[in-house]
Amino acid sequence: MNEALDHFAARVATDPSFLSHALAEYARSASLDDPGLAAALGCPVTELAKLRLCGMPRSEPEHFRGDVATIAKRFGIDAVTLAGIVRRGQSLARLREARVAGEPGFLLAARDDAREPPPVEGADT
Repeated sequence: MNEALDHFAARVATDPSFLSHALAEYARSASLDDPGLAAALGCPVTELAKLRLCGMPRSEPEHFRGDVATIAKRFGIDAVTLAGIVRRGQSLARLREARVAGEPGFLLAARDDAREPPPVEGADT
C-alpha cells in the first residue's frame, strides 16, 4: 500500500466530492475496517485508497449509473454492489449532517404509546 495515498484518502473522507466520503460513512455504519470494506466491495484492500480518491458519482440518475459503472469497471467491482454502498453512504452522510446542523424535529424516535388503547366496538369489556 502507498502511505501517501492512504493518508490523502483519509483526509478527504469528510469531503463529499470524493468517493471516500460515502465509503467512510458506509464502513462506519457497518463497523467495517479496511479489509471488511474491501470484502463488501469485492476489491483488494490495496485498491481502496485509489477507489476512495475517485470523484463522487453525480447525483442525477442517468449520470450516477454511468459514473458508478465507470468506477466499477476500473476497479473490477460489481456496479450494483458499488451503487448500493455509495447510496447508503451518501444517505448516512446526509443524516449525519442534518443531525449536526440541529434541524428541528429531525429523526424523532418512535416511542411506545403508554396510553390505554381505545375500546374495540362490539367487544365485551
